[in-house]
Amino acid sequence: MVRSPLVHWLSVRVKLLCVAFFVLGMFLPPYVPRTAQAFEDDTPLAAQQFLFVEEGFLMKTSSLGQQGSRLAYGEGIIHKVKDGESLEGIAKRYSISAQTVRWANDLPDTSTLKPGQELVILPVDGVLHAVRKGQTLARIADLYSIPQADIARQNHIRDGFIAIGQQLIIPGGKPVLGDRTIAAADTGNLSFGQKLTGKDIDLRLTVPNSGKTETPERPLAPIVSAVITQTVLQTPCSSCLITQYFNARHFAIDMQTKGGGPIFASEDGVVIRADMGWNGGYGNVIEVDHGNGLVTLYAHNKQIFVKNGERVSRGQQIGFMGNSGLVYGPTGIHIHFEVRVNGVKKNPLLYLE
Repeated sequence: MVRSPLVHWLSVRVKLLCVAFFVLGMFLPPYVPRTAQAFEDDTPLAAQQFLFVEEGFLMKTSSLGQQGSRLAYGEGIIHKVKDGESLEGIAKRYSISAQTVRWANDLPDTSTLKPGQELVILPVDGVLHAVRKGQTLARIADLYSIPQADIARQNHIRDGFIAIGQQLIIPGGKPVLGDRTIAAADTGNLSFGQKLTGKDIDLRLTVPNSGKTETPERPLAPIVSAVITQTVLQTPCSSCLITQYFNARHFAIDMQTKGGGPIFASEDGVVIRADMGWNGGYGNVIEVDHGNGLVTLYAHNKQIFVKNGERVSRGQQIGFMGNSGLVYGPTGIHIHFEVRVNGVKKNPLLYLE
């Protein structure tokens, strides 16, 4: 079969085009769709975010510091103090209060910064809270009197899921407990006491019409201390059961140790009330000021081992469980335990879990 000149001409040119494409393909890079290309991130490595797997949970952390340390919350950063920088200046730079920086780094008011010191800087004013066993997001919100939605939004929490040990930023929050070097509420008495020696002083009282002076005595506390717990407040009794919970008619919890037992201070503080007698049904009652507006009350004591103005420490025995005041029945031995924040009675279980 003889091919026509036209077919021969087309055949030759198709072959030449194929050869040309083959030669060009040897020198040109292959085509890759734009959607399949990897995104090139120009963000420096030190400012990127990292995901770590820890104890079965994915935890998003902030930037890694030069020491390789890792934070358990999402939006805090590490600031390395430079020569000449002050706490107030650093706080102003990041648009937060100096108190927030102190709270996040456990710095006392009298502390001074050193060059090279690393500070945790929160994105907003507030405090950090480490989630403890049994705590929920709702209870943490009640603890700090901050809306639950604000805490969830700040920490990117979905469905209310939080893990034990997780660090939460509480926006607008303040420490539940005050400074451990808390001063007594009665500043007049304190200023007087500061001029005296550090020894305990028993005030001598004059009894009218007797001409005699008597020194009031108080029982000496046995050498007993509580097993310190990791909760916000120390449970004020040992091996005790809750016999009445916090409710709309009972703004406290009642706890009982079989046969009675020692009563412990729930946190460091100063005794602002240690009264024997009826006291409105409280019976022999103790109140301790822990600073930051937090006060605890211990009622129905059999004995009181502290006095007004005395400084106490967490877990120290301050009384003995009894049934003084308004109690019901022969088995009414218990402690009536209240927690007040700025005068408002709160559910003590928020602080004991």
